[in-house]
Amino acid sequence: MAEDDGFDGGAFTVEGDKDDLIGETQRAVGKGGHLLQTSNSFTSEGSHKNESSPLHKAKQLLHSSSGKEISQSRGLKIIIVSAVLFAIIITIALILSIVFGEPQVGGNAGVAADVPLCSDMGRDILRDGGNAVDAMVTTMLCVGVVDAQSSGLGGGGFMLIHDHKSHVSSVIDFREMAPAMASPGMYPGKGQSLMGGLAVGVPGELKGMQTAHNKHGKLSWQNVVQPAANLARNGFKVTPSMAKVFTEGKVKESEFTGMLGEIYLDENRDFVKQGTLISRPQLANTLDIIAEHGADAFYDGQLSQSIIDAVSNATPPGIMTREDLKNYDVVIREAVKTTYNGHTILSTPAPASGSVLLFIMNVLEGFKLTKADKNSVQAFHRIVETLKFAFEKQQQLGDPDKDSTGQVKNTTEMLASKAEAKKIRSLISNVTMDETGQFNKLDKGTSHISIIDAQELMVSVTTTVNMWFGSRVMTSTGILLNDQMADFFIPTPGSSQPSNQLNAIGPGKRPLSNMAPTMLLNEDRPCALRMVVGAANGSRIISGVVETLLNVVSFGETNLTKAILEPRIHYDAISRDTEYEPGFKDSIVKGLTDLGHTMVATVEGINIVQAVSKVNNTLQAVSDPRKWGRAATLE
Repeated sequence: MAEDDGFDGGAFTVEGDKDDLIGETQRAVGKGGHLLQTSNSFTSEGSHKNESSPLHKAKQLLHSSSGKEISQSRGLKIIIVSAVLFAIIITIALILSIVFGEPQVGGNAGVAADVPLCSDMGRDILRDGGNAVDAMVTTMLCVGVVDAQSSGLGGGGFMLIHDHKSHVSSVIDFREMAPAMASPGMYPGKGQSLMGGLAVGVPGELKGMQTAHNKHGKLSWQNVVQPAANLARNGFKVTPSMAKVFTEGKVKESEFTGMLGEIYLDENRDFVKQGTLISRPQLANTLDIIAEHGADAFYDGQLSQSIIDAVSNATPPGIMTREDLKNYDVVIREAVKTTYNGHTILSTPAPASGSVLLFIMNVLEGFKLTKADKNSVQAFHRIVETLKFAFEKQQQLGDPDKDSTGQVKNTTEMLASKAEAKKIRSLISNVTMDETGQFNKLDKGTSHISIIDAQELMVSVTTTVNMWFGSRVMTSTGILLNDQMADFFIPTPGSSQPSNQLNAIGPGKRPLSNMAPTMLLNEDRPCALRMVVGAANGSRIISGVVETLLNVVSFGETNLTKAILEPRIHYDAISRDTEYEPGFKDSIVKGLTDLGHTMVATVEGINIVQAVSKVNNTLQAVSDPRKWGRAATLE
């Protein structure tokens, strides 16, 4: 879907340029957009679910105990209309991308990001002789400029790099870090961990990008940074995904003060509308400095004091110091690894959740799912039950470098074990399992990028500023800072739920994340299927990647676009509901309900998947239209 125009009435037309046509298509689908929302409402690795979201309203209707026929009728109408509109918008996205967009099938290299403009910029870097890591830097910086609600220089994340020719893989952990003065009792509750200076962890994104570029990049650092600086200076249009955050009330105008308000509020102090041309000149100047001087300018140079000043002057003031910035470094980790139906799966270890994803695939492998199971109630029952076990075991993870007990290391090894998977598989029966635990929903504002270049260098990277627009603290140099401290376990006063001490706040510690950049390949047959895949949407990241892999490997879907567009399902470990997207098969929903699952229809996509795959020399690159994404390929 497009980056321009909005849901403001009108009729579908086939006249005009590409942007106008897509805008008219969106207008034809529905006014206001509330029933057409992508999964941004669910990018919920943050600590709570927005109570005004369409999903919450749907739950209220579905679970109302009033018994009034009018409420039931309204709920049914919402679900039916939502399902129809969701199907329409996905179909139109497919048609438009085929007729008017860059081809997503073909070529020898591809970039899949959730901002079409940024996919194009990454593709252009490949066209100019750069490799996948060069394209990653430009694409990530572009996403941070355009979709600041999700990622940017003030955030962090995880990157998986694999050289398919040399069979060498590595993980760059550039997750944010707690300041040296951080302590478990620093918040009386979660409020101050969500907004203001005290919420900010030491950012890692820039150092992560430069570390990867130093090792793998072909073009100069200045060449891969400068396009994003030019974009920030010359301006860009407000994307549908950002406009959705504004129109659904996920953030408030009163939270946008200072420079943040100057950029994203109009003269009436209302949020800027979709399609509005805006610019970020201060960030452009910052990127110019970074292009010339590298990450040192950010961590121990001319940009550092602006970061500390912003944190110190925020409400409440933060505790991060210049020494914290100076001491920050990425961690190079080994990829975690398993096999599934003859394929090798690589992913990212703790404090990311790639190990959790491997555990799920190990358990499901033993059920021998095939194409026939695509319509099987039993198969999806087993998928949901496996997710339950997986999210329980996720609570045994944290920062391995700050765990003196060795439990994180032991859990990581256990999650990769086929024997453990067999044991869990034996516990999955034909009835639903109940579970208890303290679960955090992490990384609400998240973005993923997948890239394969012509030389088979592959990059899978997920980044975040945590909640929408992070801490809402912006430096005088245009850097929007994260609120990643909220991703630590913060006890709720009076709660009797068990705590996750492995994810408790500590100096220099990195919080647990649901992010799981992943790759699938065949080590014995290098020209067979290889795929770079990842997702956004917090706790729903894992299920999005799992279901995409299942669609391709087990359910036999060779068309990557169809594999990603297939309606998805997710188990919410907090509400204990099983969510399903519009278009998910009614027979499976009924069957799961009969087995005791609490089924909740969503009115929007559950998660957002970006993937690039290659079989022999046939490449497919797909960016999930649930967030109006579009991939770009290079011939």
